[in-house]
Amino acid sequence: MVHDMAYFIVVPLLVLVVAPLVHVLVDRSPARRTRRRVVELWLLWVVAGGGAQSIFGGIGHIGPYAPEIAEGIGFAHTPFQWEVGWADIAVGLLGVLSIWNRGSFLTAAVIAAAVLFWGDAIGHFMQWFGHGNTAPGNVWAIPVDVLQPLAAIGLLIAYRRGERSP
Repeated sequence: MVHDMAYFIVVPLLVLVVAPLVHVLVDRSPARRTRRRVVELWLLWVVAGGGAQSIFGGIGHIGPYAPEIAEGIGFAHTPFQWEVGWADIAVGLLGVLSIWNRGSFLTAAVIAAAVLFWGDAIGHFMQWFGHGNTAPGNVWAIPVDVLQPLAAIGLLIAYRRGERSP
């Protein structure tokens, strides 16, 4: 249980909250600490940092420990896990690549993450309430699956509005 909490709560907290906070504090850009720059750094950490987490999660679904991961979610290991793993890797790669392409590519990365992770969250809720699946990997995945895309969308909107203002 402690390992599950570390993976589902501590790691995302470090990547999605602590890392961007530190990045803002040590930023040496001439635009440092402007509203636009702060939003940009937080957005990149949520999208690219979340993307890196998604890639690692996807590798877990297709790697040698896939049966254990399925069990931790309360599922049987099936060929569908292979497909989910590659979907996680694809969306994660979009997020990581948005570091270098912040135009419409960044918007596409946010849309893809929102569709994938909110879809995952709905599935986890259905498993929990419809089938009584209280496995830690099922229940503890819900907060990040819901909040990460929500944060990414909010930050993307703020970032795009900042592009239009002088």
